[in-house]
Amino acid sequence: MMHSEYKWLDRIDSPDDLKKLSGSDLRQYCDELRQYIIEQCSSNPGHLASSLGAVELAVALHYVFNTPDDKIVWDVGHQTYAHKIITGRREAFRTNRKLGGISGFPRMSESPYDAFGGGHASVSISAAFGMAKAAELKGEQRQVVAVIGDGSMTGGLAFEGLNNAGASKQTNLLVILNDNNMAIDQAIGAFRTTWSRFRHRGAITLSNAACGGFCPIRRLFCGFVRKRAMPSSRDC
Repeated sequence: MMHSEYKWLDRIDSPDDLKKLSGSDLRQYCDELRQYIIEQCSSNPGHLASSLGAVELAVALHYVFNTPDDKIVWDVGHQTYAHKIITGRREAFRTNRKLGGISGFPRMSESPYDAFGGGHASVSISAAFGMAKAAELKGEQRQVVAVIGDGSMTGGLAFEGLNNAGASKQTNLLVILNDNNMAIDQAIGAFRTTWSRFRHRGAITLSNAACGGFCPIRRLFCGFVRKRAMPSSRDC
C-alpha cells in the first residue's frame, strides 16, 4: 500500500480525529497504521514486531480514553510506534531514532501524550500507580492505564507495583496485560508456564471484570480480534 492509497492514515492527527471514525473505519485505520509502520521501518529500521503487536491496543486506548488528560504508561517503549503516530507524529515518524528526529521511546519532553519516559521492562505499574495516587490525593478525576506484557511481568518491579496498587482500593488504576507469549524472545520460565496453563484452561477471558468494567475497550478490542480470527476471539 503506497502512502497515496491511505484512506484514513493521513486524516488522523490526534485522538480527537480518531474518535470520529466508525468501528469498520477503525479496522481499516489499524491496517493502514500497521502498513505505514512496516513501510517506514523497511527504510529506517526500528523495533518493528513489538509495535506491530500493539496497533489495535493503542487505537482502542486512545479511542476510549481522554488522552492526554487520561494517562497511558507503556511498559516497554519499543511498542509505542502506533501510539506516536496516532498522537500527531505521523510525519515525524520518518525521523524516528535519527539525529534531530523523534525518539524511539516515549519521551515526556516530546509530547504531552507521552506520560512516562519508559524504555524497558517492568516499570509501568509502579509508575502508573504513582500518577494515579497523586491524582487521587489532589482530587483530580482522570484514568491512568498501565500496559504491560507477560514478559515484563517477570520483573520484580512489576510485582512491587501490583503489591502497592492492590492495597490502594480507591486509586483509579487500570492494568492491561498484553499477553502475547513473548519477551525479548520466546517467553520462558515458571510464569510463562503457569500463565499458559490458565490460558489453555479457559480461566482467563476478556470479560467485563477483566477489563475493570471498561466495556468499550472490551467491545472495540474484541472486534479487532474477531476480524483477525485469533484463537482468543472465542473468549470475547
